[in-house]
Amino acid sequence: MTRLDPSLLLSRLVVMKDGKRAYDEHFHAGVNIIRGVPGRGNSVGKSTIADLIFFALGGDLSSWKPEAASCDLTFAELIINGASVTLRREITETIQQPMWIFFGNFSSALANADDGWQKFPYRRYGDKESFTQVLFRLMDMPEVPAEAEANITMHQILRLMYVDQMTPVDRIFRFEARDSALRRQAVGDLLCGVLDDRIYPAQLELRDKETAYEVATQQLSGFNRVLHASGEAFNLDLVEARQRSVDAETKKTISEIEKLKQHRFEQSPTSHLDEGVAASLKADLDKTNIAILKLQAEAGQLTYGIEDAKLLIEEIRRTLDRLKEGSVAATSLGPISFMFCPSCFTPIKEAETEHSCRLCHAHIEPHGDKSRLARMKNELELQLKESLQLQEKRKTDLSANRSKLEKLSAVRDTLAMEYLRVGRNYLTETDAKIDRLTSRLGYLERELIDISRERALAQQLAELSRERTAINEEITRLKESIASWREQRDRKQAGAYLLIKQSAASLLSQDLHTEAEFSDESDVYFNFAEDRITVNGKAGFSASSLTILRNAFHLALHWSACKSPDFRYPRFLLMDNIEDKGMTEVRSQNFQRIIKRVSDLISSDHQIIFTTSMIAPDLNIAELTVGDMYDFNNKSLKIGRPSSP
Repeated sequence: MTRLDPSLLLSRLVVMKDGKRAYDEHFHAGVNIIRGVPGRGNSVGKSTIADLIFFALGGDLSSWKPEAASCDLTFAELIINGASVTLRREITETIQQPMWIFFGNFSSALANADDGWQKFPYRRYGDKESFTQVLFRLMDMPEVPAEAEANITMHQILRLMYVDQMTPVDRIFRFEARDSALRRQAVGDLLCGVLDDRIYPAQLELRDKETAYEVATQQLSGFNRVLHASGEAFNLDLVEARQRSVDAETKKTISEIEKLKQHRFEQSPTSHLDEGVAASLKADLDKTNIAILKLQAEAGQLTYGIEDAKLLIEEIRRTLDRLKEGSVAATSLGPISFMFCPSCFTPIKEAETEHSCRLCHAHIEPHGDKSRLARMKNELELQLKESLQLQEKRKTDLSANRSKLEKLSAVRDTLAMEYLRVGRNYLTETDAKIDRLTSRLGYLERELIDISRERALAQQLAELSRERTAINEEITRLKESIASWREQRDRKQAGAYLLIKQSAASLLSQDLHTEAEFSDESDVYFNFAEDRITVNGKAGFSASSLTILRNAFHLALHWSACKSPDFRYPRFLLMDNIEDKGMTEVRSQNFQRIIKRVSDLISSDHQIIFTTSMIAPDLNIAELTVGDMYDFNNKSLKIGRPSSP
């Protein structure tokens, strides 16, 4: 069979209690039937196993059946996109339990004890990733926000892949008390492959940009109101022109003072230097210069670090691309086969088993290479995320460094000018002129301080104006992109929804025709946001017919995903309500055969797990069933029964 990704297959489920295995069964691709003895197969733990599968894969359970609650933890061996992964979760009354992930099969996971296991929380916090992020990455599924502050989780997609008994039969999604239409629509569109993963992040970015634009506008308005009230208006070009004029006059004044002092020295060599003031100024100037040199060195190190990290980030991204390309190449080419030994050219005998090396005949783990590839990919993604965060910090530090450097440079210039003025000999015959020029120089220095303040304000105003303009351009670009992406999504959505509707109508036509509306021509309508399904505009069917309708829809969704590579549904379906709500035995068995026929028509890897106490006799074979036929004396969980009083 071919494989359409994302692909999820449950290979093995192990439930532990007090260090012993209360349940340990292997599952296979295609149809898997968990069954009870006809007439004696109710309340034997079939639904409990279904709940445990849901939980082991990442679902969140708020209440447990007593038998399941008495157990300790679950192990689920999965094949995700061809790679073996083992998941471990503890069974407790506390919701949102974390998950341990091991990149390898269950046997390898047990052999490694705690070595190689990585723990991930139910929800992300800070820099710590959630297990949903890891599992989505393994399935090559995008992280998509379902609402303003919450991303779609593994629990949410499982609500559309697990058909349980407790949910009302007129609903699509597994029941959840705190639910929302927006979340349901996002999950449905994601699994149908019609949710453009660019739209939701762009919508969040647009929201942030609109907020930033509003803040920038308020800041600009606030500045302008204050400046207008004070009678001032700062323009960067005018401020720079004033600076150049004051700098020129300052230079001219200092030159005149120098000439006057030289003339004074010719008349009288006597001088009086205020050594105390000069020494203090010199010490401050030296201290400022040292601080500037330190900041310049730090700026150099940060600049070098940014460039070096840029190369590292590019290399990590190239490595991820090469891993993906290598995986595609390995899948396409398959294992290398040798006819002759590359060393001595002796003909090589055929391997004894399917999972043996063609050259040395050593045993090879079937999915070991893919598990290692998945682990490497996960580690590189984490390293990339950390490198990007550190890069942003370096850029922020460099910006702060440059701001400090600019301020210290202004202080140094002022101290240098003061030191130059004080460090000259005066008290000559031209003291009167020197005093006047010195007073003018002091005024000019104060003017430069004012100009420096005005320049900072003008630069801030100019920067705010540029920032607001740039934000506005980004808002326009995002709105245009979102509109274009939505148009593409709507076209794609129409095709995907039509495929599901046609598949559902085909399945309903194979029912026992207890409802006139169930035919190939049925107009099946469904709406994820409204969480409902209708046929020919009608929803008021009997409870058993609603069960058939609900199951037919979920089977149609699964079937459509197996036919179209555009779907992001992981080709996994878990059903625990085949004979729910007064279903007759003949009608239940008919639908079981429909499931089997659909599975036979599918040419890609998939898995359908369902429970029943009315198994069709022709389906009660080892190739389709999992575990024993359970009854009251042989329940699914081997936890022992309390002794009779």
